[in-house]
Amino acid sequence: MKIEDYNPQNYLPQGYYPWPDKINPNVEQMGIDYRNWIDTDYVYLSENIRERYKSMDLYKCSARMYPYASYERVIPMNRYVVFHTIFDDQLEYATEEEVSRYCARLVAIFRGDSLTPEDPGYFIQAAKIRDEFRAFMPDEWMERLAETFYTVTRYGAQEEANYKGTKTVPSLALFKVIREYSIVIFPYFYLVDAEFCTFLTEEVERHPVIQRVRSLWSRIIAWQNDIQGLKKELSKDTEVMNIVIVLQRNYNLSLDDALSRAMKIHDDDLAELVALQEDLPDFGKYHEEVKQLFLGWGSLIQGLNTFYLVDTNRYDPKCFAWPDREIVENKEVQ
Repeated sequence: MKIEDYNPQNYLPQGYYPWPDKINPNVEQMGIDYRNWIDTDYVYLSENIRERYKSMDLYKCSARMYPYASYERVIPMNRYVVFHTIFDDQLEYATEEEVSRYCARLVAIFRGDSLTPEDPGYFIQAAKIRDEFRAFMPDEWMERLAETFYTVTRYGAQEEANYKGTKTVPSLALFKVIREYSIVIFPYFYLVDAEFCTFLTEEVERHPVIQRVRSLWSRIIAWQNDIQGLKKELSKDTEVMNIVIVLQRNYNLSLDDALSRAMKIHDDDLAELVALQEDLPDFGKYHEEVKQLFLGWGSLIQGLNTFYLVDTNRYDPKCFAWPDREIVENKEVQ
């Protein structure tokens, strides 16, 4: 198969997952908010980049991942999805030190630090996310969000930066560990808490089944992301931290064979996640809340896949919001 013939719909079609495929009824207003944020707090980006983000319709991603949230609750979720996406994209070629510095500042803001005149727009958005969530979630929950943001950035994005910089790939075993964190998706797990206004006790939060579910959930989204974004990533030789590319380089596989093996890894993780959902231990008085969270976690996986397939041009190599310096160097500015 040639990469130009590749269609992710052949691997992860709409409705692939066994959870509801819904969209938040506030989606239209979420789109108005989204475009306004880009035109206010993201003005440090070039007009070309801002227009690319508008064309991605990222608010539909938020609406599909959090279909059960009220408008009040979905505002900071929508804001977080946009903030995280732009943060991740625009640090595409950042060094480990740069990622570390930005992460430290963002975590401090999530924990309550005041903004300074030097803080760029996505730091302003981070402060708004913090304040909006605090209106209906406890401070302990906000601390969990801040801590998990640090964890995925420190042990995922920073580790990944080294491989991107050297254009090398780790072994498959090491890649699976790094990718679970570098997808930077664990915070989204906690946004489902906010969707249902749930706060699990520390005892339930630390339960081995919850920990394993978080791991599987993050991995499944990583493999989904790698398969959906493969065409974009194969267009750049710096994009090495993708399960298909790692399989190709480690085992000298064709594109077809690497995709087949990647799908098996994805499907094995999915089967384990579904099996755990169908045979939950007894969480006592929190059992129904955990079952509700499983619905939200599963709907997030399903909704994200649908967004990739029907709502966005995000992974079209010609439409992706590459950092400004690359667009200028490649004379892509329109």
